[in-house]
Amino acid sequence: SITKMKVLLKGIQCGEDAVMAYKAGLAGCVLSNHGGRQLDTCRSGIEILPEVMDAIKAAGATKENFSVFVDGGVRRGGDIFKAVALGAAGIGVGRPVLYSLASYGEKGIVRMVHMLQDELTMVMRLSGAPTVASITPEHVITRNLADHIVPLPVDHLTQGTYMPLMPAARM
Repeated sequence: SITKMKVLLKGIQCGEDAVMAYKAGLAGCVLSNHGGRQLDTCRSGIEILPEVMDAIKAAGATKENFSVFVDGGVRRGGDIFKAVALGAAGIGVGRPVLYSLASYGEKGIVRMVHMLQDELTMVMRLSGAPTVASITPEHVITRNLADHIVPLPVDHLTQGTYMPLMPAARM
């Protein structure tokens, strides 16, 4: 190698690729669909995480010699809790940072971080996990990770002001 720095591989989308990264001697990997811009129909990092953790464990990797990070898809403290519970060493927060910075500058970033910290702390309390180290996979139900069911607020102003576009077949 030309560097003594730890090298991570970003863009992992399946357990097999994570195992290949481990066997190649990398320090870890980053589970990512690149923000959904290039791989918009692929699974998010949190969806891939259980498969990757099982695969690298079967290949002999441990958390100490191979780190797995989840990049993207984090919107709430509960998302951080899930990723840690499923084995992530760290979590990338992309869009919330971008939106906070663009809307409110440095103060927006600070507020966003405090909100994520407060939400994570609350989820930990409600789950009976006093420390990050006490968060375990048993805290998470994995069968519905891909459902993406998040209630969205209704925009009554837009719905009442604009006429919805109708498909050509209904005109």
